[in-house]
Amino acid sequence: MSLHDAGYDVVLIAVESSEKAQLSSVKVKLIPRRTRLRRLTISSLQAVFLAVRSQASVVHLHDPELIWAIPVLRTLGRKVIFDAHEDLPSQIMDKHYLPKPLRSAVARAAGILTLVASSSDHVIAATETIARRFPAAKTTVVKNYPRLRQQDADLPNLDDRPLHVVYVGAISDTRGAQVMAAAVDDNAFPSDWKLSLAGHFVPASTADLFSNVLHVERTEVHGKVSPAEARDLLVQARVGLVVLQDTVAYRDSLPTKMFEYMAAGLPVIASDFPLWRSILEPLDCATFVDETSSEAVAIAVSAYANDLELLHRHGENAKRAALAELNWTSQEKTLLAVYELLVSVPTVQKK
Repeated sequence: MSLHDAGYDVVLIAVESSEKAQLSSVKVKLIPRRTRLRRLTISSLQAVFLAVRSQASVVHLHDPELIWAIPVLRTLGRKVIFDAHEDLPSQIMDKHYLPKPLRSAVARAAGILTLVASSSDHVIAATETIARRFPAAKTTVVKNYPRLRQQDADLPNLDDRPLHVVYVGAISDTRGAQVMAAAVDDNAFPSDWKLSLAGHFVPASTADLFSNVLHVERTEVHGKVSPAEARDLLVQARVGLVVLQDTVAYRDSLPTKMFEYMAAGLPVIASDFPLWRSILEPLDCATFVDETSSEAVAIAVSAYANDLELLHRHGENAKRAALAELNWTSQEKTLLAVYELLVSVPTVQKK
């Protein structure tokens, strides 16, 4: 949408989704949802074919399964941007369901894919850690900060909101599902507060964690909701929760939900990762916890419930930082600068 608003003719090629479409003027071409194997083969070929047929001068790839197409597209005269959202070789080593010998082999293959991705005209990396995998001269960091909404400028006071601590996003063990469920039953969790959850369960049986808690009245499960509905839920809470577990994928990530919490004026209870602490601690807007400890999470919620000065100070500081810097506007300029390097003028001039 940012590229479209800047005057570029944008076509989004994506797999069909069950989520509600958000209205925009960006053209969308949908690929049927297929099994994983067919997605890697048929869907990948279809996506590249549609990109070539679009006559686009720049092809911006995100999925690692499309890396093979980078030299093909460049041979056809297209400028290629690879958008790296994960450190592939390191992430493979966290896949504990893979046997160790196979894990090492797959990690080496991922390293080769990273080299191929490095042959693109430019790389956009989601974090500085990911950026270090690619040539510095043609790599730019664009962080996934959320777009501010008009209603974020006039948020309800924390005192007027329900006594909820909220989590939005996929709900799985590696994203803290077991810790959050156990925290609800911990003696330190304030009895008049609720844990509000929105997102899909991975696997589906993870939902049982929250239906089987002793204090089931302390949980409110909304299921999978649209991105807009998830943002609306945040302004119906007092604290945001993000206790992702310590994996390579998450330790150096910048979860968008954390910054959405801040944009909603929420204090944040976060895993005590060095990167997250380096960003949030100077802002005085978060409580850092051992992400494996349900008791630590419950104590952090209780601290906000019992100390309104702390709640308001962290909430105000979070909102101030989100409005000033930790939002998409600050990153949009960087993205547009990359395109200006690759394309002399937009395909369609802005009206």
